[in-house]
Amino acid sequence: ADTLRLCEMATGPLDASRPWETRDVVGMYRFLQRLWRNMVDEQTGTCVVVDTPADDDTRRQLHRTIDVVRTEMEALRFNTSIAKLIELNNALTKLDATPREVAEPLVVMLAPLVPHVAEELWRLLGHDDTIAYVAFPVADPALLVDEVVEFPVQVNGKVRSRIEVAADADTATI
Repeated sequence: ADTLRLCEMATGPLDASRPWETRDVVGMYRFLQRLWRNMVDEQTGTCVVVDTPADDDTRRQLHRTIDVVRTEMEALRFNTSIAKLIELNNALTKLDATPREVAEPLVVMLAPLVPHVAEELWRLLGHDDTIAYVAFPVADPALLVDEVVEFPVQVNGKVRSRIEVAADADTATI
């Protein structure tokens, strides 16, 4: 049920008509499987989320995701919210273990989209209460700002290089 619900919400704006594509259902199912594997051991069914803090890049990606998902859900643009959640989940697959500080907000953001899976993951994360009344995560504004900005260097209209400069650098430094 959650796969179909997610598939319907991911296909585009709710007011736009679109053709049915069976492959989309498979894609959403795979996303939910990856999400599950990031948090649950498939052999034992136990939670594999760790309490160690997330690295800075993962924490920044989490807060950027929270910011976009909150904005897009308020505007009923579920498709872009789902895309950001998939990006965050894909980033988690590259880590050795999923940090709790990322797993819990991810599950809370997914709850309106896939309530059954989210409720099950919430219980496996060690919560006795329902996820339905948990407040939506709030992004930390300090983590939304880039520390460095990349500028392309062009010669005769072709990009020859790229330089990284501190985000707060003045024009003379750039």
